[in-house]
Amino acid sequence: METTEGGQKRCVYCGRFYKPDPRARKTQKSCHNATCRAKRKRESHKRWLAANPDYFKGRYSEIKAWREKHPDYQRLWRKKVREIQDKIPAVEPVRTMVLVIPDKILKNEIQDEIRLVRQCGCGFYVAGEKKGCEIQDSMDS
Repeated sequence: METTEGGQKRCVYCGRFYKPDPRARKTQKSCHNATCRAKRKRESHKRWLAANPDYFKGRYSEIKAWREKHPDYQRLWRKKVREIQDKIPAVEPVRTMVLVIPDKILKNEIQDEIRLVRQCGCGFYVAGEKKGCEIQDSMDS
């Protein structure tokens, strides 16, 4: 492996000089080019398969027979375990806020502020003061 004074190495696949990753400086053989990395990966995979020829053999016939007996297992498992977020409960309950803006504010006027309005069973509370519930009144009539 050819190395220059600046710490660069020559790529085994394309022949260009490259600066190796500091974590793999001694073992890195290819540059950062995608085609060179793909060639190195193919060669590495072939060597690994040659060294471990029976790795993917053995239990396939048993697994195939079990899957034939349980055809929907994987589909149902994925449906049940799809999103991890579904299993995490909210730390605090989610609250809904209703924003009420009277019509007279919206007619050709610039708003300086918008007050938050909370709704409870007996009516609306506007900025801490209890007001009559317009929705409840309209439902009663």
